[in-house]
Amino acid sequence: MEISKGKILYKRYVNIIAEIDKQGRIKPLYLRWDNQELYQIDKIIEVRQAVSKVGGNGLLYVVRIQNQNRRLFYEINRWFIESYTP
Repeated sequence: MEISKGKILYKRYVNIIAEIDKQGRIKPLYLRWDNQELYQIDKIIEVRQAVSKVGGNGLLYVVRIQNQNRRLFYEINRWFIESYTP
């Protein structure tokens, strides 16, 4: 959890539908929200190892979903985003 400009940032685990190629590279395709809504990942902008602002680290995917960039982390077989709602 991080506090920035009066807002609290949380680690929010999410469901991801992904493709894994023959070389073991993971490509997230869709994010499924808690209410079962499915959001297509329109573009992967960047992939690198990184530390999250809310704790934890892993493979960071900067992705575009519905014209918004989001930081999506793959951390020890789980996916999370940095979110203002827990």
